[in-house]
Amino acid sequence: MIALLPSFRETLVLPRSARDIGERLSASTSHKPFLQPDEAELLFSGWVKPDRFRIALRIRRPNHFIPLVIGTIDSTSSGCLVVLSYQLFPLTQILLYGWTCFLLLGGALGIIFFNNYPSALGVAVVLALIHSIARSNFNLQLRLTRDALHRVVA
Repeated sequence: MIALLPSFRETLVLPRSARDIGERLSASTSHKPFLQPDEAELLFSGWVKPDRFRIALRIRRPNHFIPLVIGTIDSTSSGCLVVLSYQLFPLTQILLYGWTCFLLLGGALGIIFFNNYPSALGVAVVLALIHSIARSNFNLQLRLTRDALHRVVA
């Protein structure tokens, strides 16, 4: 299935206890979204609870394509399962959906009222460009976020 917005899911099977993974994530997470000059350099911003978390990679300047990592930590007899979902932040999702609807409506009105098929083709090209840029930026930031998260929980 092809999704309109980029996302990624993975499940990690870890030999450590769920409590240990939660503590490791909590120790590397801050409640402040951006790096502060007087603060220790923590990898993530967000919140961590004993069985779930919602974090993102900390950055020096805003980047709307950094994945939001929503995860759950489940204990097993020999370690734990960490189920991860990487997705765009809600505001970025709203903006991408909004621009997609706006451009589709404009293209449809161009065809209906003006029989302007080249403008509809232009709309399709612009939409493809917008979504390909969003997907490639998300995948670039996804790689950085996954590497940092795997280093923390490993």
